[in-house]
Amino acid sequence: MKKYGYLSMFMTVLIVLMSMLSACTVGSGTVKNGVEYNSSTKMAMLYDEFSGYKQTHIDVRQNETVEVVVSIVTEKGSIDAYIAKDNDIANSSYEGHDIPTMSFTVTLSEPGRYTVRVDADKHKGSYSFSWGN
Repeated sequence: MKKYGYLSMFMTVLIVLMSMLSACTVGSGTVKNGVEYNSSTKMAMLYDEFSGYKQTHIDVRQNETVEVVVSIVTEKGSIDAYIAKDNDIANSSYEGHDIPTMSFTVTLSEPGRYTVRVDADKHKGSYSFSWGN
């Protein structure tokens, strides 16, 4: 029985490490009953409660346009989000506070590195940012 316990723990750690290495999403906070999906073209999470932040980056090349499809579901609590080139929130491509349930698209056409970030406080629901293929 011990052998399977160690194997199970090893597999869990391996999956967590693989998830962390496959996408460049960072964050901190607490999540209750959550499922998170991050890749090179998506940052998403569904949860009963999330307090904290998550962020990732999107690189836009010269003569390229990137469409970011955003979907937020709010059942309770609050969630803020922004998409900003060079993390310059004052000149962000999108900034929302206490976002209700909604879906929309943000077009990024100026070359550079964009930060996509969500900040939540006891938020119940989900968020999804997807771009590229």
